[in-house]
Parts: sequence; structure tokens; C-alpha cells
Amino acid sequence: MTADLEAALGRLEDVLDGVEANVDDFCGFCYSEADAKALAGPVDRFPQSLLTSVAMEVPDHFDDYANLYRKVTPRVMALMVRDELHVDENLIAKRIAEVGCWSTWADDERDAMLSVCQAWWEDTLTTHPRQPEAHVVLGFLATTSVPVTHWFELWNALPPGAADLQAVDLCRRWVLQLPGDVKVGYSEDIDITADLRQWMFTDARPRLVRAEATDVLDIFEWI
Repeated sequence: MTADLEAALGRLEDVLDGVEANVDDFCGFCYSEADAKALAGPVDRFPQSLLTSVAMEVPDHFDDYANLYRKVTPRVMALMVRDELHVDENLIAKRIAEVGCWSTWADDERDAMLSVCQAWWEDTLTTHPRQPEAHVVLGFLATTSVPVTHWFELWNALPPGAADLQAVDLCRRWVLQLPGDVKVGYSEDIDITADLRQWMFTDARPRLVRAEATDVLDIFEWI
């Protein structure tokens, strides 16, 4: 990972350091007293299997779910951007939105999350191959409080190279869905069709030409 991404993750950890959650009320069918005791302690000591379970969990399994998720968010994000969480990124995006990250979190907490998002996006686009792939990361970013056009603008500002190859991969994945709709998010409820189409047919085209992605450019001719 880039130094910027490492720094952004460190800032998120610092901002959310000290968040406490009441884990006395929990789903006893899915979690044990030992799990609850672990969740009450330092987040860096959670077994990864327990962290993964909480990262996927529906809100009604913990009475203080929102604060528990705030507590685990720095570690969840750090594992996710490294492709080490092994949970659907769209599901994580849904959970983060459900706990109010983009609506009720304090400004410094939300800003720290957006800094991670921006650094993750730039790290993704300047590396090829990269997991998670750009289309996965863009699906996550579309659930934030920032318009999708912002993420395309960041892409446009990057030099040739890996950013070109990432453009080829993303266009290959989605070009055949046009002229129909392209929707992202866990429930595929976020329509990015207009912004994606505009970017693919204008800003991405020079990248596709440089990368000699004739298969995609040929499809452009009949869409």
C-alpha cells in the first residue's frame, strides 16, 4: 500500500480510538459470553473470525450496534483495503451507512473515513493488478456522501500506466451492460449509469486507446 493509504488508516484509527460500546445485550444464539467479553476489550485483540462476524452482522444482534461498528471500523477498513477481510465489500458499505457514518458521525470521523476512501481509490488506480478491483472499490465509494463524479475526476488526474489498465478492466466489466442500467451497492440500488457512461465514452477513451483495448472500443461503436 502507498504511504498515503497507510497514513489515512492511521488517522482513522486515531480518530475512533476510545470508542466504547455496550455489549451486554447481544444475540445469545450467535454470540457467547466469551465473545461479548472480547468485544468489550481492545479491538486489536479480537480474533479475526469474531471481527469478520461482527463486520457482516445485521444491526439487531447488538443493542449498541452503532457504537460497536464504529469501534471496529478502523480494523475492518484496514483489512478490507488489503483484501484480507474476505467479506463482500458492498455489504461492508451497507453496514457502514446503516450505522450513520455518512449522516450522523462527527465531522472529524467522517472526514477520516473519506480520507481512507480517497487514498484507497488512488492506491487502487495506480496499481495493476490490484485486489479489490477498481469496479469493486467504486461500488463502495458510490455509497459515501461524495458524488460518483468526484471519483472519476480523481481518475482523470492520474498519469498513464496502471490507471489505463484499470480503466480497461472496468470498462470490460460494464460496457456490455450499456445502454442498460449499471447499478451498484449491496442491493444494487445506486444507479451510476449516466456518470459511468459519460466517463467511459469521453475521459476513459484515451486510456483505452493507449492500452490498445480494441475489443472495448469496438463495442463503443454500436452502443
